[in-house]
Amino acid sequence: MGTSKFVRLACVSAAALLAGTALTHEASAGSFGVREQSAYFQGMSFAGTAAGGDISSMFWNSAATATLPGFNTSSNGTIAFGDADLTATGGALTGLPLPKSANNGTDAFIPASYATYQLNDRLWAGLAMNAPFGFITKPDRIWSGNAVADTSKIFSLNLNPTLAYKITPTLTVGVGAQVEYFKIRLTRDGFGTGTGTSWRSYSADDWGVGATAGLLWEPREGTTIGVGYRSRVDLELEGSYKRDAATVVVPGVGLVTSASRVRTTATGELSLPDELSISLRQKLTERLAVLGTVEWQGWSGIGNVKAVSGACTNGVCETLNLNYRDGWKYAIGFEYLYSPTLTLRTGASYEVSPIDDKTRNILIPDSDRIGVSVGASYKYSDKITVDLAYSHLFFDEGSYCIASGGTSSHCGNGGTTVLAGTTDVAVDLVSVGLKYRWSDPVPALEPYK
Repeated sequence: MGTSKFVRLACVSAAALLAGTALTHEASAGSFGVREQSAYFQGMSFAGTAAGGDISSMFWNSAATATLPGFNTSSNGTIAFGDADLTATGGALTGLPLPKSANNGTDAFIPASYATYQLNDRLWAGLAMNAPFGFITKPDRIWSGNAVADTSKIFSLNLNPTLAYKITPTLTVGVGAQVEYFKIRLTRDGFGTGTGTSWRSYSADDWGVGATAGLLWEPREGTTIGVGYRSRVDLELEGSYKRDAATVVVPGVGLVTSASRVRTTATGELSLPDELSISLRQKLTERLAVLGTVEWQGWSGIGNVKAVSGACTNGVCETLNLNYRDGWKYAIGFEYLYSPTLTLRTGASYEVSPIDDKTRNILIPDSDRIGVSVGASYKYSDKITVDLAYSHLFFDEGSYCIASGGTSSHCGNGGTTVLAGTTDVAVDLVSVGLKYRWSDPVPALEPYK
């Protein structure tokens, strides 16, 4: 295939992804991370993600760009059906004449696309386009928690060009660059005169850059070990901050302004976490393979995110107290070649969320979870393969406690309890992937002299 034709096809693939990525609003990995980047690996609860076997592995491991010979593309779409029941059991806001519970879970579409091209017998180029971070919260009704978190969104788009090089027939290394667009919009309601709460909104965005790297090693036939790294991406978000005036009733005095009206441009610094994945693919028989993954995400580097402007009191308009711990995921899966055209998969995972009871907020009611998955691939022809997957995530029940006037918005650091309660979250995921081989493979790598 000529280079010009490759470029045209890559542009078409990019346009299709950009059209779909605008719909991404759901986070199903730790905090506001989005792991659903591959229908193939979702069928095994994302076991083996960095060990190759499919070009979508390049999201976790740049060396997986060299997984298949020739020119290949993969387009993936996941629908996430989210359910997040929030119940308020205490705090000042429960004194308002409003319902004490709501559901802020939403459904979402998550796209991901990949393209790889073999330049010669040792070198591959690739392009991955993903939405690795995102969420949307939208309570199904006005309730006690709207003053803490109303409709809010995170949107991201990550472009990841990669290169992979076969040092030997059994050892491949890869590197890549990340170019990431990130946008955040947070809104909180006010409940009128005398409550001391006011409507607030912060909408900001920025572009950031990072890197990816990895290696694939086949120490013996049937065994593949993959290690992949995605670097941190630093952002300086800038955008519009708006707050309406708020008043509070003071006994013997009457209404007193507790917060003045603000319209300004505010900035905030945010570091998206880095990620390390270690995976194994072990062939047990000619038809059966077992896969495993251990994944670490560096969420502990986030801390507090502040929207800063000279127009706000003490220069700080709003503080989002995150203070997360690092996240971990453990997964095991199996792949079975049922027939030359049908491959079956299943897997299970356990994820330690970066959010615990001390740092949970109704904005992101995340918790530790168990995932179970099934999947399949159907080889329609030598060029076309379709991937299907279904997963269910069982989240631990969590609790939250939000305070004001202390050193943190979370209870236990002083201040008055604004809202406390429990969370009950569940997510179903349905994925479809379409893979196409555009060209015949380049001749195999010759043995070294």
